[in-house]
Amino acid sequence: MDDQKIKVYIKVNDQNEIIDINSDIFINDFSGWIEVDEGFGDKYAHAQGLYLDEPLIDDNGGYNYVFERNEITKK
Repeated sequence: MDDQKIKVYIKVNDQNEIIDINSDIFINDFSGWIEVDEGFGDKYAHAQGLYLDEPLIDDNGGYNYVFERNEITKK
């Protein structure tokens, strides 16, 4: 078993809305990404689907989360 922590990164738009989330396992170019957490397990390895409680985008096409004061919050 690999004991290396997996890092979670996000990208935000001009309104600090989170427009993308992924783990360092799947990112080749870290330009524009912000590291927000690290840990072990599927929550970190598969951050796109498991890290946040809800999808990034709601049914109306709006973003569900913002990143302010170094914290992810639900809108």
